[in-house]
Amino acid sequence: MKDYYALLNVSPDASLAQIDAAYRRLVQRHHPNARSSPQALERLRELNEAWRVLSDPTLRAAYDQARANGTPYQPPSPPPTLRNVPQASFADFGARHATRSSCLVPIAVLLVLLFALGILAWGLNEQLNFAAMWERAANEVSALLPTREASATKSAQAEPTPTPDPRCRDGCETPPPGCVVKGDVETNGTHYFYLPNDEGYARIVVDIAKGDRWFCALNDAQAAGWTRKAPTETPTLPPPPEAFTTNITRRAFLVCADNAALHEGPGDEFPIAQTVAKDARVFVTGVNGEWSVVTANNAAFYIRSNQLCAPPTRAAAQVTTAPSVNDPTPTASSSANAQSAAPALKYPAPQILKPSFGERYWCNRELVLEWSAPAALAPDEYFLVESKLVEHDHWNALADWTKDTTVMLYPNRGGGECDTVWWSNTGVYEWRVSVVRGSKQTPTYLSPFSEPSRINYGK
Repeated sequence: MKDYYALLNVSPDASLAQIDAAYRRLVQRHHPNARSSPQALERLRELNEAWRVLSDPTLRAAYDQARANGTPYQPPSPPPTLRNVPQASFADFGARHATRSSCLVPIAVLLVLLFALGILAWGLNEQLNFAAMWERAANEVSALLPTREASATKSAQAEPTPTPDPRCRDGCETPPPGCVVKGDVETNGTHYFYLPNDEGYARIVVDIAKGDRWFCALNDAQAAGWTRKAPTETPTLPPPPEAFTTNITRRAFLVCADNAALHEGPGDEFPIAQTVAKDARVFVTGVNGEWSVVTANNAAFYIRSNQLCAPPTRAAAQVTTAPSVNDPTPTASSSANAQSAAPALKYPAPQILKPSFGERYWCNRELVLEWSAPAALAPDEYFLVESKLVEHDHWNALADWTKDTTVMLYPNRGGGECDTVWWSNTGVYEWRVSVVRGSKQTPTYLSPFSEPSRINYGK
């Protein structure tokens, strides 16, 4: 004898609601639409037979008596018309019935055709108003098929009206398939309901004893007197810092501030990821306003650009051959010592032409630096332009090596802020030019630096 309780995975004392819920769950799992196999179809027939017997009080009582006595039980043949079974519970989907054929299908087709003809004739009398006819026909069809889920409304209505779906219109203790609206009664007696995208939906547990219920649609919950908790609006996230970052060629710099902070974003409001000691070596890959993008431990961080200095690039022998920046006119004895220590430089120092000494610049004015060439440069020879704040000791390269005698800076890039690494603050700056060749990490200087020229830089 088949154990119908085991087939539905319920206990022998299960209620009708529990049997219906278990039946719906198993039908969805073994329906031919989900599992196209002979085993699935046979399983679906057994589930329908078990539900038909256990959901009928008379058949269930007879089955329980036979089960208790251990005698065989043969369920009666199903009636020609199905009872109000749960949704998606038609057992012989896509299969032939073993019993005699039914005439219900032709009758139903005929009724539908007559109904359609009546609607057509009525629409013609209404001046061929097919839009109104279609809307009314759709409402009639929805009324004839109450077990189908109502389609989503195109616009919210001012007054909540029940949906055509009669399931859980006043709330259910066990949700049918597709009914996911949670009704929660709070401790003060207020009735709220939650949609799946509302804040707190996941933590709400429908407690039937407390009065909580399930609904199939928002309108049904509103019509039953429940109020929706305000959903959490999705915040508009600001663009990532990378959106305003200008990438530059990766270059090495030294930290010239004590315990400089590396932030997770370009601003003091971003968390500090770590701090770096003075004279620590970092690599700059981009700029964002007054902040430079540095890489550390395979991650990108942000540091204020005025806390970076260019590393020393001249070897000791080259430093002795070039004139001192602080004393551009060396004495005869120092020049003699330099010439005895190393050969003379190839070119004289370039001459700065503009801007004039002490000229004032600001963020929305393009800055053009120009100098005179001492001679035609060889293919592997370039000009190096450096700058620094007057109060700083370290010089920073303003641009990549160039063969031109001009450099144009665009301090107003990035929305009016001075976003170049070396022009992020106001103040008095100095700049100078020399001729170099070789490696950019350890270049060979072919000329002395020009005499420094000052620029007053402000907003």
